[in-house]
Order: sequence, then structure tokens, then C-alpha cells
Amino acid sequence: MSAFAQVAHMATDGLLVSVLAPLLLLLLRALGVEPPTLPAVVVAPGFVLLHAAVTLLPPLAGVAPVLLLAGGVLFWTPVLGRRRLSPAGRIVYLFATMPALDLPGVWLVARGDGPGGIAMVVGMLPIGLTALALAWRWTVDEERRAAAEESAHETARS
Repeated sequence: MSAFAQVAHMATDGLLVSVLAPLLLLLLRALGVEPPTLPAVVVAPGFVLLHAAVTLLPPLAGVAPVLLLAGGVLFWTPVLGRRRLSPAGRIVYLFATMPALDLPGVWLVARGDGPGGIAMVVGMLPIGLTALALAWRWTVDEERRAAAEESAHETARS
């Protein structure tokens, strides 16, 4: 595989997990199909292992996109599914799994495929951006809630 093809492949795998899988989950939910929501403590390590195996084991290369997409949908269910984690739980879930999901990319860099490994890590950045967006939204929601409670207490005193 040429260097360019390897970079494109790794970036595509990263984007498949970080962008396409959550979009597919949202589409399925909009169509009334609810994938099973497994406990986060089960799905996170399971998906990390699946992601590493698909990325690093050549025999799985032929089915990698299907496995990554299916596993990615399950990975995102604690964040976007019907039975979600709490806002703090979703943030911790994403921030905790990001480094583990980047390990195959780091391994590729260590093995000498710097461009491919970095392309995969960059392709996974939307997971971190989603975690940041969720943290920002949670902070704003908490500030609004606290301001509303304070306003209600002041009104009650008057």
C-alpha cells in the first residue's frame, strides 16, 4: 500500500469511528431503530480492543470498516443513545477512552508509519471535540440552573 493510501486509510478509519458512527446512530434513532445500549464499563474496553485489533491485525483489514462502524455505533450509545450516561458521565466516558483509542495510532508511529498513525489520531479528534462541546453545554446548563434557582429564591424573599 502506498504511503498516501495508508494515510487515507487510517484517517478514514478514524473518521468512521468519530463522525460516521455517531451520525449513523442518530439516523437509526430518528428512524425508530434503537441499537442496544450496553453499560459503558463494558462497551468502552470492548470497543478499544476491537479498534486496536482491526487497526493492527492485517487479516481483519478486509472487514475493518464494517467492524469499526458497528462497534462505533455501540461505542456511542452511552453518549447519544436512548439510555445515556449523565452529562458528567458522557464527558468522562469520552475523555477516558480517547487515549486508549489513540494507542493503535501511537503504535503505528512507533513502528515507523508516522503519517498513518498521526492520520488516525487526527481522524479521531472529533471525539475530543464532542467531549469539549458536551462539557461546555453542561457548564452553561448548570450556570443557567443556578441563576434560575437564585432568582427564584430572591423572588420568594420579596
